[in-house]
Amino acid sequence: MYETILVAIDDSDTANEALEHAIDLADAVGARLHVLSVVEPSGRLRFGVREVDQLNDAVRELVDDVVAAADGHDERLEIHPEIRRGRPSEIVLAYADEVGADLVLVGQQGESDLSEKLLGSTTDRVARQSTVPVTIVPRTQTA
Repeated sequence: MYETILVAIDDSDTANEALEHAIDLADAVGARLHVLSVVEPSGRLRFGVREVDQLNDAVRELVDDVVAAADGHDERLEIHPEIRRGRPSEIVLAYADEVGADLVLVGQQGESDLSEKLLGSTTDRVARQSTVPVTIVPRTQTA
């Protein structure tokens, strides 16, 4: 069914839920899992030593989080974490093409306009522009 699954994450709770769902799905179908986090540059794209170190630390933290989330799953589960810089929706779509993703998972977000309130701007753009199926993992309601 799926050979390569891409999940796009940030530091939100819904992204963590999407990651958990993606790990379960990849484990169940024996797919490779690519975990992508996108750093959106602000202002001029200049990274000094401190910023590069922070990005490298973020990569290590992402790898640790992904491995911890996959604990208890089949050890054959392939997880490939990646951090890229740029506009999130564009990077997610380009990376999906690059790795040959059969499915993209994103967490439901939303803070501003109507479609963004329902999905989130990145989620909305990825869902509308993707050439492969997109699964939107909803926000878990807590009591």
